[in-house]
Amino acid sequence: MTRRAGVLRQRVRRFKALSDGTRLKILALLAVRPCCVCELSAALELSQPTVTRHLQKLAEAGFLVFERRGFFQIYRLAPADREAENLLTLALRELSDDPEVAGLRQRLERLEVGPPFLRAPAEKPRCTDNEEEGGFAGEKP
Repeated sequence: MTRRAGVLRQRVRRFKALSDGTRLKILALLAVRPCCVCELSAALELSQPTVTRHLQKLAEAGFLVFERRGFFQIYRLAPADREAENLLTLALRELSDDPEVAGLRQRLERLEVGPPFLRAPAEKPRCTDNEEEGGFAGEKP
């Protein structure tokens, strides 16, 4: 295979990745912050295996990377090269005022699943009576 054929194959892979609505939604959510599969699955209301397959296609296309942190596999946007960066920028710009995408972003911010270290710091938990008895804040007695 020539270098030229390899470049074309990668471009085809990228355009195919961007041609799917679910994958575009995933990119829009990852533009908010890095996420684990369980968060994306909850936000999109899709099964984790389905989300994982979409994430794999986006990673193969050079739009994102992942890292394992404890029990979680964390995905984040990381264009592999200038072309991927330009395509990603274009796609995200076109999605920026989409009402469905805006609703998904809000849903992501309200989620209470996934690793707490990825969510924005909330109000500092207050000590409750239950906590003083050896329980956890927010745990019902």
